[in-house]
Amino acid sequence: MRREFSIIMAIVSILSFFLTTGCWYSFSERAFPQIKSVAVIPFENETGEYEVASQTTDFLTQKILNTSTYRLSSAEDADGIVSGKIISYERKVNSYDEAENPIDYIVKVRARARFIERTTNKILWEATFEGYSTFAPDGDENYAKEEAVRLLSEKIFDRMRGG
Repeated sequence: MRREFSIIMAIVSILSFFLTTGCWYSFSERAFPQIKSVAVIPFENETGEYEVASQTTDFLTQKILNTSTYRLSSAEDADGIVSGKIISYERKVNSYDEAENPIDYIVKVRARARFIERTTNKILWEATFEGYSTFAPDGDENYAKEEAVRLLSEKIFDRMRGG
């Protein structure tokens, strides 16, 4: 009984220490604390796949709306602006069987994106991102394309949060 009491008192002492000294860690969801609202400029498209740019814009916008990291705003009022360009769309065989028949295909979508602070026009980051997805020979390439764009948008959003 005395041993249990000692363990409980040790735990209470440790917790009290952290509470009174302010030694709690804080994790911000934003790498740029001055940016509280963002605008997503429609992505441009340099590929023959016309829908990937609008899908990227839409998925990124939805990601912002569904999280508390940033508030979506107009380009005139936003603290930060994200913009980009789809620079490539690729569909090729991903793997073959022993008879050299395709087992699956891979779809890759690449984009160049940037995040700027609107009031200063300072580029906070600029980078190239890639999303990908695979599908079977008798599978749905459009679904794989959508999944690749979704992954691409998530990577851009993650960079917005993480710097």
